[in-house]
Amino acid sequence: MKRASLEKGFSLVEITISLGIMAFCLIALFGLLPVGLTSNQTSVEQTKVASVAAGVVTDLRAKNPSVALQGKSPRYGFDLTKKDTNPQTLYVLEDGSVPPSGTVGGAFPKGTSLMDTPRYLVSVACTPPAATTPPKRIATSVRVLVTWPAAADQKPGTWPKNYTGFFETVVALDRN
Repeated sequence: MKRASLEKGFSLVEITISLGIMAFCLIALFGLLPVGLTSNQTSVEQTKVASVAAGVVTDLRAKNPSVALQGKSPRYGFDLTKKDTNPQTLYVLEDGSVPPSGTVGGAFPKGTSLMDTPRYLVSVACTPPAATTPPKRIATSVRVLVTWPAAADQKPGTWPKNYTGFFETVVALDRN
């Protein structure tokens, strides 16, 4: 009488092939991890810098309550009457606040603590409207460029050229 083999299982060849397929999939998955982490970091940085730029635009739209400083923005002190193609620069922290030694047009502050080290360089340039006859209400065009890291370009009063990332917006202000 013949006995039928009832033993079931995987052969060594089948196990080797399945391990090879699994290894190939894991290598592809691990290869995508750095891309995903870099994309996430860039997204977080863009969100932070967009918030800083929104704060600068809000400051530019606000009128200064001080009569003596009427042409300057209240929070950051940008001069909105300046008719120059070179930007006004300001170093800011991640939360949009100005470090103790960060003034408009100032150089990158040296010797500050890690908590007071600026993260972003904000460059603002106003293009006032051309004089028209009769006078019309025409908006002032303002270019806001936020770059990081702040220490990449240390030439105040010029548009930055060396930076890792940037966020740029153009705003029309009607301050009449």
